[in-house]
Amino acid sequence: MAENQLNGRKTLSRKISAAFVGCGGFAKGMHAPNMAKNPKYELYAACDLVEDAAKELFEQYEMEYFTTDYQKILHDEKVDLVVITTRHDQHAPLTIQAAHAGKHILCEKPMGLTAEECREIALAVKANHVKYTVGYNRGVAPLIRKARHLIEGLDEKKLIYHRIQAPFPETHWIHDAAIGGGRFVGEGCHIFDLICELVGKPPVSVYADGGTFLNPANVKTADSGIVTIAFEDGSVGTTLIASAGCGLFPKEATEIYCAEKAISIDDFREMRYYGFDALAKEETVLLEKTDKGQVIEIDLLADAIIHDTEPPNGPVQAAKAAVISFYVNESIKTGKPIPISEKDYIF
Repeated sequence: MAENQLNGRKTLSRKISAAFVGCGGFAKGMHAPNMAKNPKYELYAACDLVEDAAKELFEQYEMEYFTTDYQKILHDEKVDLVVITTRHDQHAPLTIQAAHAGKHILCEKPMGLTAEECREIALAVKANHVKYTVGYNRGVAPLIRKARHLIEGLDEKKLIYHRIQAPFPETHWIHDAAIGGGRFVGEGCHIFDLICELVGKPPVSVYADGGTFLNPANVKTADSGIVTIAFEDGSVGTTLIASAGCGLFPKEATEIYCAEKAISIDDFREMRYYGFDALAKEETVLLEKTDKGQVIEIDLLADAIIHDTEPPNGPVQAAKAAVISFYVNESIKTGKPIPISEKDYIF
């Protein structure tokens, strides 16, 4: 790895060589094209248990090689970053191996399927001094960053609501607890992180009600519900997660209320905010297309690797949302709120 020294820190002086582990739809449709457009990255290698999937990505981006052997990636000194986009049950073991091999890591959500897996990941990343980012991209989406900027100077408590609904097939592997973790662990963590990002204070409890709204003969995990997260400063965030949703209706929306001010964000594309400018009743930001922050996320990670700074969505932030997702399932089962403390996610 070509490195320089900057204020005593190691810095990378060339493009970041990225190896993709798991070459399915998300790698092909999101991370690979985004990294290909970013001059800080080189798409270097592709790895998948399905050889044809790895070969397809390798050929599309003219990479150095493709392989079905993860150990080849880990032992390749030219690999700087491992991009993990496998099924969820492989996130923890692949991440831990990459950390011990001295590779930086971009792992899609969730961080892991259990609190112990998250703990092991955090300790491995810390012990090996590598950069780690989990794919909670929504928290760095342009309109979410704009909203956070608007409210960050307000000391008053915040009320936040987020909706995520759409038809989520009952045959999808995410509903398998052993492979995907279920809807709250496998995808809800995105939204729990988003709410934590907007509040900016430690969560202290979570309460959830819901269950299986899809066909219970095929889905054995809770797939839908309403989750309420309470925070140290008295702020409250609530999200509605619906797997038996309506494809004709917009998938996501965010609302924020604080100090007689309001912000509304529709599908990460249109933002309206009220009460921040005494001369304007309503102000609007409209993007050309929906932007959930994936491009920004990988650029922030590149800067962290190049300049040896903190990465976005690092181990503490990743574990925080993961722990909330585990407690959501526990709350649905017990019917009780579950307390949260920093020792639950800071290892």
